[in-house]
Amino acid sequence: MEHSSGPTNIVDEFMQSNLLQAEWVLYFLVFIFVLCILVMLVKAAWFVVNAVRAKALSARVNVLLADGDLDGFGKDVEEMQGAEAWVIRHGLRYRANGSDVVEKQFEVAQVTRKVRMERGIVFLGTVGANAPFVGLFGTVLGVIKAFRDLSIDSEAGAQAVMSGISEALVATAVGLMVAIPAVVAYNYLSRQVKSVMSRSDALNEQVMLRLRADSAST
Repeated sequence: MEHSSGPTNIVDEFMQSNLLQAEWVLYFLVFIFVLCILVMLVKAAWFVVNAVRAKALSARVNVLLADGDLDGFGKDVEEMQGAEAWVIRHGLRYRANGSDVVEKQFEVAQVTRKVRMERGIVFLGTVGANAPFVGLFGTVLGVIKAFRDLSIDSEAGAQAVMSGISEALVATAVGLMVAIPAVVAYNYLSRQVKSVMSRSDALNEQVMLRLRADSAST
């Protein structure tokens, strides 16, 4: 009897604790949903602004290819904003070490910038993958509570159990409601990161063409 009393006490304590209530799971999912919305808005706005800045940088790179003024280009890039400009600015600081070093620094800067751009996006992917399971966890808690209530008040019958289960299923629905937009936003923002990286590669290559031409002429 001593061996069986321990587990029984643990189960009884759990059944009587607030952890059995599914409401806290719903509040947690709502909190995560609000965070996801904030991350979506902030990241989407950043990519829109960065695209505008990239157009300005692309126009300046075209001017560089036409006039070959690397010094003037370097000064202008120092004042420009955006991920692509940041990468080029970092690489050009090693211009005195040769074009090969500049190219390697472009690659290093791109990796660093990609990690920074992916901040928040990874959070969306994590939420999208796990929110349904959190909702399912809330549903399981709700079902347990429904059967516990039935054991306490058996007169309520099956109607009370079905009512409790239907309420518990709300947690699964909320989990899906959180996960679906998070997955959509994750896929969209991941494509935006790839677009920025591709655009950065193209601009870096144009600058490298000018650098190699300048090195060959000297």
